[in-house]
Amino acid sequence: MTKNNLHPLILQPTIKNYIWGGRTFEKFADENLSDTEPIAEIWVIYGENKVQNGQLMGNSLNDIVHLYGSELVGNRVESKIIEKFPILVKLLDCNLWLSIQVHPNDQQAEHLEGIDFSGKSEGWFVLDAEAGAQLIAGVKPDIDKLELEKSIRNGDLIDKLQYHNISKNDSILIPAGTIHALGPGSIIYEIQQNSDVTYRVYDWGRPATAGRQLHIDKSIEVADPKLNVHFQKFNEDSLTNLIKIFSCDYFELNLIQSNGQTLIQNTDRESFHSLTVINGSALVEYKNENYSLNQYESILIPAFCETYRLSGNFRLLLGSLNGN
Repeated sequence: MTKNNLHPLILQPTIKNYIWGGRTFEKFADENLSDTEPIAEIWVIYGENKVQNGQLMGNSLNDIVHLYGSELVGNRVESKIIEKFPILVKLLDCNLWLSIQVHPNDQQAEHLEGIDFSGKSEGWFVLDAEAGAQLIAGVKPDIDKLELEKSIRNGDLIDKLQYHNISKNDSILIPAGTIHALGPGSIIYEIQQNSDVTYRVYDWGRPATAGRQLHIDKSIEVADPKLNVHFQKFNEDSLTNLIKIFSCDYFELNLIQSNGQTLIQNTDRESFHSLTVINGSALVEYKNENYSLNQYESILIPAFCETYRLSGNFRLLLGSLNGN
């Protein structure tokens, strides 16, 4: 295939039915899912998702990475050999507390899991939250590494953590090494390194299973009590079309909004653009092709595509590789 085959990609989401999920995203459910089964996570931009449109239909996103490399991912990728799509975008529906967990950085992941593993930094944008909804991020200021280790081993960690009240439009960056958990009553957009290395510190007394084990020693090794997190709130009254939400070494997130204007966007071949509509509906125009996106629907614009247009009444989140 030539690079001219590249086009905006509509992906079939991957559904995760973890026990803490709700039913907000049942529009994504297939016919095999029961009416009562929780839908915890929708992996909307993920390397194993299959393309549903155009000449590349049926290929996984990772297949396309192998075919096109930086033409898909962009020139911000340092290595010429790209093994997998570098980020993962999720939608989370939290009906119960998630386990308290921590992720390693790249060096720790390679040391603890092997050379093929990478770390996991992530960022959250609150799509909706019930009154009183909370999340955990970080430990209390007076907790040092030794006391943190004792608390993890003794199972009395929950009194040492920082609880944060959250509301719609809050955002927070969670660097690797931060102990964290999402609480019930929240709908979350998450962008992260494409890694599933998660160390579960505490699971609220839920029985351990093969798929839900605690990782005490590894958690202690990677947890950093000195890490601080900072919240940011997007102002819904803002008339600015593009607002930077956060960035880190691995990704950045921007919010784009329009009240009927046509906005011209360009990847500049630097990075793909991952678009997820969070309010309203958007029309994506690329060459002679039009793609209509409703709330919580996504599209991936390959870096090679460069210029495209957005129109409609919408707010959407644009994820990409960091340009700094």
